[in-house]
Amino acid sequence: MTGRLIVAVCTNRRPPDVAECLAALEREAGVDTILLVTSGLPPEQAQGHRETFRVRVLEEPREGLSRARNRALAECADEDVLAFVDDDAVVQPGWWSALRRRWEEAPADVACIGGPIRPRFAVEPPAWLSPPLLPALTLLDLGPEPRDLDPFATTLYGANVSFRAGPLRAVGGFSPDFGHSGTRTFFSEEDEVERALHRRGHRIRYVPDAAVEHVIPAERLTAASFLRRRFWYGATLGVRRARPRRLALRQAASSWAGALVAAARGDERLLMERLVRVAENVGVLLGPLAAAWRRGA
Repeated sequence: MTGRLIVAVCTNRRPPDVAECLAALEREAGVDTILLVTSGLPPEQAQGHRETFRVRVLEEPREGLSRARNRALAECADEDVLAFVDDDAVVQPGWWSALRRRWEEAPADVACIGGPIRPRFAVEPPAWLSPPLLPALTLLDLGPEPRDLDPFATTLYGANVSFRAGPLRAVGGFSPDFGHSGTRTFFSEEDEVERALHRRGHRIRYVPDAAVEHVIPAERLTAASFLRRRFWYGATLGVRRARPRRLALRQAASSWAGALVAAARGDERLLMERLVRVAENVGVLLGPLAAAWRRGA
């Protein structure tokens, strides 16, 4: 790594909601390396962030996580590395030094590095929450060893991911067609970037020692939240044509049958796993129509 390591936090929330995230980053990385990018906030609310925090604040007047991330990218030179941490994530001790070390030892063809995202539950999680459902909470742990990923099978998540700025810019940054925007829940903007980098011969690398905690509030731990978010994840797959409709229909039918069996047995965990799969595949089937409705809403 020949340039700077810059950390960007993108937010459309109030200063108290991002205070813990920024405090942890300041302890790890120092004020001068951090960018806070406000997304779709009116100027007076963005000013509130400037008055509250010591970090540099950039304004992206348009809504959308992808646009805010691209605003941060515009501040970087090609030789820089740009790391993203979600505004509801808290970097763990040693995150900064581990990430810097991993980039310094990475060959030039490594264009993306990310690490574990572990949960910090605000309330006791429900009894039906099982390991297969954890990715729906933006949680990731791929083991104790570094490994290069095939992003067509497994991707790093945007809550804790970093990119060489030059290659990221060369593939066009993040598409505003994907990712969260205002109240819209949508996904896959970082997945698309990782796949684009991979197509150009770059490597995507998981490292185990640059970890963050993802704060999971009570409202994310309801059955309705899981089903809603997984539907929109499926809708993203449908828009991307990442899962054939025939396969989605077959999986939706088999998962619904499995849900009926789980309900008859009183198996709450298996029931939720099957219902979440139903929601995801219905999202795939309705994806283009649902996405068009969301854009017009």
